[in-house]
Amino acid sequence: SLTKINYFRVRDLTNKTSVKYRPERDLNIGFGVAYKFFSFDITMGLGLNKNSNLGNQRSFDFQGRIFSSKQYISATMQYYQGYSLSDVFGVTVIPNDTSVNREDIRTTNFMLQYMYAFNYTKFSLKAPFVFNERQKKSAGSVIAGVTFSIYSLTADSSIVPIELSPYLNPITHLNSLNVFNIGARAGYMYTFVFAKHFFATGSLIPGLVLNYGDYALESGYELPTGFNFSLNTMNSVGYNGTRFFTGISFISDIFSVKIAKKQGFTIGSGKINGFVGYRFGKK
Repeated sequence: SLTKINYFRVRDLTNKTSVKYRPERDLNIGFGVAYKFFSFDITMGLGLNKNSNLGNQRSFDFQGRIFSSKQYISATMQYYQGYSLSDVFGVTVIPNDTSVNREDIRTTNFMLQYMYAFNYTKFSLKAPFVFNERQKKSAGSVIAGVTFSIYSLTADSSIVPIELSPYLNPITHLNSLNVFNIGARAGYMYTFVFAKHFFATGSLIPGLVLNYGDYALESGYELPTGFNFSLNTMNSVGYNGTRFFTGISFISDIFSVKIAKKQGFTIGSGKINGFVGYRFGKK
């Protein structure tokens, strides 16, 4: 079972306010096959978001990953049309339904990343996520790599609801954003093995990305070129037996964009995956 993650947040650090949007989520069910370095999953949505207030919602969300014992390569391609206001921070005003449900907001997110696990003789990237390996003892590794992404957002009007506009700096009232990112990350991942076959894997892999792009209010402006924060986290917990395995994994990528001094934008993507499987071949 699979639930995909996609959201954006515009932040005003001066007034300590922010608004967050995300599309209506659906639950996907399917099957997967893994062999050596290759893993392939195909899922089908259950249509749980059909009764959404976003009648014109559309999406395409591809997230592909290649794991070896020491290397991780991922590619993400997301297109979403239709977002709902999911969180407002620092403001008590409640927007009306027209402001909450925005069928006019469209985003495209393309991202590539590569990471390397240095302690690959004792630590496996595949064991907690692909399950064609088993890590028998607790171990961790420094993880480092590079990332590249292109993000685009368009809307017919400001993404800040009119009821909330007095509480956020006017420069955050954008209706278009185009960002090119390239950067590097380094962090740590650890797998704790207990009761022989049970495991818990956690990681924090922060980084810096160089932003370049533009945004639009009533007219267009260039984004300030500079380094901004990014974060990857890959986590999994479950049972990895000789034949059967089961568990839950969570993978997330976040990067920030500076619009102006103390005014920013945060973009997030990822997935939550529940699974049960069987391993063929030699024990």
